[in-house]
Amino acid sequence: MLSGELVISQAEHKSRIEKIRDLLKNSRCTALYLTNPTRILYATGFSHISTERPLALVIPQEDAIFMMGPHLEEDHAKQDCPLIEEFSSYPDYPGNTHPIRHFVDVLTRKGLAGSKIATDSVDGAAGGWGYRGPSLRDLLHQTKMVDGRDLVDNLRWVKSRQEILLLKESARWAEKAHDLLMESIAPGAHDAIIGLKASYEALTRMMKKLGARYQQLKWGLSPVVVGCRGQVGPGSAVPHAVFSKRRIRKGDVLVTEAGVEVGGYTSELERTVMVGKAGPKEKRYFETMLKAQNAALRAFRPGIACSRVDAAARRPVEAAGLAGGLRHHVGHGLGIDGHEPPWLDPGETTVMRTGMVFSCEPGLYIPGLGGFRHSDTITVTENGLDFITEYPRSLEKLTV
Repeated sequence: MLSGELVISQAEHKSRIEKIRDLLKNSRCTALYLTNPTRILYATGFSHISTERPLALVIPQEDAIFMMGPHLEEDHAKQDCPLIEEFSSYPDYPGNTHPIRHFVDVLTRKGLAGSKIATDSVDGAAGGWGYRGPSLRDLLHQTKMVDGRDLVDNLRWVKSRQEILLLKESARWAEKAHDLLMESIAPGAHDAIIGLKASYEALTRMMKKLGARYQQLKWGLSPVVVGCRGQVGPGSAVPHAVFSKRRIRKGDVLVTEAGVEVGGYTSELERTVMVGKAGPKEKRYFETMLKAQNAALRAFRPGIACSRVDAAARRPVEAAGLAGGLRHHVGHGLGIDGHEPPWLDPGETTVMRTGMVFSCEPGLYIPGLGGFRHSDTITVTENGLDFITEYPRSLEKLTV
């Protein structure tokens, strides 16, 4: 496991920045201007809450890395991220002078105005939370601003050893959290309440075990979330349900999920759980879903298009005459974000490479009855795949 704190090392962040600078040189851009909090976190390790207040990280081709943002983030950046060498602050948004005009002044002083700048936002801000303001591109008339999202995003597709280890640590605690949830599932219980109890107990155990090594980097009330998220009984037929008004009943199909953030990375673990003995229909759908997942898992290997995994999962579903129950593609990339490219989708031509990480989660959804979906996190290896999440998948083990 990683030594010290459970986060990406400063050395790896420096390596990422050097790769970004090489890409800037190749594209003849003087700097990369980032506003997206995930891209900033990936590049530097700095985690912040993105609000209406604009904040931007600038990685010049050669000079010091600097950040522009609200005064309330200045101490935060200086304390938590030594890779950010300078911080230029403004009082607050919207201010007597709009923050973007402050940013223009800084970029001009730095000699970047009038050059070619790669960016993930020509407006100069991440937006959201009611933000309004002038566009950075309109204010920097002589500056050529080009799409720079891929300068960071393409680096994220193949995971490093450190990233894989953080995902494995996440999975280890997700599995323990799911065990606690299984102990609490019972007729008459509400899924939101048992989920909160299991999350609390799992978090308590994790903090006791990991102690000062653990650091939460994503904004949330808890880095441990386990439960059903409303996927209870007939409600489990809605893949992205939010809340269930009804309590759990005997005979219900549940779709459970467990996610634990470790150093900014969260694995994905989901299971179909039966409350009481499964009937013939439930068995048929469960077994077909499991065949689809097994077929998808056998298809993973470097050198094949992502679409082939999706196709492999669909074949047993179609053979069983249940293709009408499909509602989504088979999976997606995973990393700092819960959903990342590439996608396991019929339209995805990206070729798999060793070190890519995916969820594998073919699902069947039967209105009025329930949903049937397991999700596992896997990493592509030279010989096929390795499981990052390792949890029982059989109906026998998942019957309460």
